[in-house]
Amino acid sequence: MTELLDKIAPLLTEVGWLTPVLALLAGVITSFMPCALSTIPLVVGYVGGTSQKDSKKAFRLSLIFILGMAVTNTGLAVAATLAGKIVGNTNPWWYIALGVLMVFMALQTWGIYEIIPSSYLISKNTKKGGIGAFVAGLLGGIFSSPCATPVLVVLLAIVSIQGNILWGILLFVLYSIGHGVLSVIAGTSLGFVQKLAANEKYGKFSKILTIVMGFLILAMGLYMFYLGF
Repeated sequence: MTELLDKIAPLLTEVGWLTPVLALLAGVITSFMPCALSTIPLVVGYVGGTSQKDSKKAFRLSLIFILGMAVTNTGLAVAATLAGKIVGNTNPWWYIALGVLMVFMALQTWGIYEIIPSSYLISKNTKKGGIGAFVAGLLGGIFSSPCATPVLVVLLAIVSIQGNILWGILLFVLYSIGHGVLSVIAGTSLGFVQKLAANEKYGKFSKILTIVMGFLILAMGLYMFYLGF
C-alpha cells in the first residue's frame, strides 16, 4: 500500500490541471445520483414551476439557480482555504483529521452511517421567480442532498490543503455548474428526469456508481492518513 501511495502522490501534483475537470465531472455525476433526483421536484417548483411552457424563462431561472449555488459554494471554498491556512496545511494532524472525515463520508455515501443528516433546505424557500430561484440555489449549496455532501466535503478538503482561494473558488464554481446541469434540464423538461428515475438500468448503474464513488472517497481518506503519518 505504501509503495502504491508513493507512486500516486507525484501523479496528483503533476496532473493538477485535471482537478478542475474532475470538479466539473463530480458536479455532473452527483446531480444524477438517486437522492439528488428526489430534490428535483422542489427545484422545479422555483426554477421551472409554472414556466414549463416558457422554455426560455425556465432556462434563465435555471441559470439563476446555479448562480445562487455557486455563491454558497464559493463561500465554502473561501472558508475551507482560510481554515487550512489557520491550522496549517502541512500539519500532520490536519491530514489525519481530513482522513477521518473522508472515511465517514465514504460510509455516508454507501448509506452505512449518516454523519451529516439530510436537510432539504430548498423546501424552506417561499420565494418565487428569479429571487426564488436564486434563494433555492443558495440553499441548495448547503448539504441539499446526502449523496452530494461527501463529494462536497472531499472538495473542501482538497481546497483547504491547496491554500489558494482563487483556485478553490474555481473548483467550486465548476462543481456548481456541473451539479446544476440536471436542474437546467428539469427546468425545461421535467419529463426527462421522470423517465430517468423510472429507468431500471439507471437504478442499477446508480448503485454501482455509488459504490465506486464511496471507494474513491475512501482512497482519498487513506491518502490523507498516508500524508499525516
